[in-house]
Amino acid sequence: MAVWGTRLRGIWLFYRGVAPVLLLISAALLLVMQLPAMMQVAGLHEERASGGVSPGLLLAKLLSGLAVWYLANELRPQRYWFYYNLGLSRAWLWGGVAVLDGTLFVIAAQVVARLWA
Repeated sequence: MAVWGTRLRGIWLFYRGVAPVLLLISAALLLVMQLPAMMQVAGLHEERASGGVSPGLLLAKLLSGLAVWYLANELRPQRYWFYYNLGLSRAWLWGGVAVLDGTLFVIAAQVVARLWA
């Protein structure tokens, strides 16, 4: 049980390091992709998937997450040594970030979609 606690704390610590960029991108994507719905523009409705989140919005989030992953690996590769000492690989770190950030993004997208529905 202590190993899982250490892993979860390590993933949370890593997420806090990349969260400002990911959350800024998420907010910008939600603003840009949901702007037609907010302004009630006729004829610009997409088919919805995942409970109110458009496929284009999910694809844009996926591609921006890949860009953040690439830039973080290229610009700061030395940051992983601390997490290696905790027993966490890059796959564990980025997998945890993807799950946490994806969950937060889908929840925020559903809230925004319901507010302007």
